[in-house]
Amino acid sequence: MPDGNTNASASGGAQGTFSKFSNFDHLIGNNLIKILYYIGLVAIGIGVLVSMFQSFGAMKYSFGMGMLMLILSLFGGVVGVIFWRFICELYILAYLIYDRMGEIRDRLKS
Repeated sequence: MPDGNTNASASGGAQGTFSKFSNFDHLIGNNLIKILYYIGLVAIGIGVLVSMFQSFGAMKYSFGMGMLMLILSLFGGVVGVIFWRFICELYILAYLIYDRMGEIRDRLKS
């Protein structure tokens, strides 16, 4: 028996997506963080590539300094990816804690 509530699955299509977005029934932050994670990986990759090309240019003047720049750019890229992953996991963890707290609240009500 219908209870009069219109949820997103019942309305379907673009209307359902819009109602989920406008009602704040479902948080989009978790998915948004995943998208931002991949955008960050691309940005880190571009930064490493630019730094590597700059190190090749520096090798014209000082081979040792160019090699040092190359090694540091690769090391910085690895550290950057690990740090970026850690930051994104912290944000996802905040959303998971929020979901878990909601479950605890619902269990305490009954």
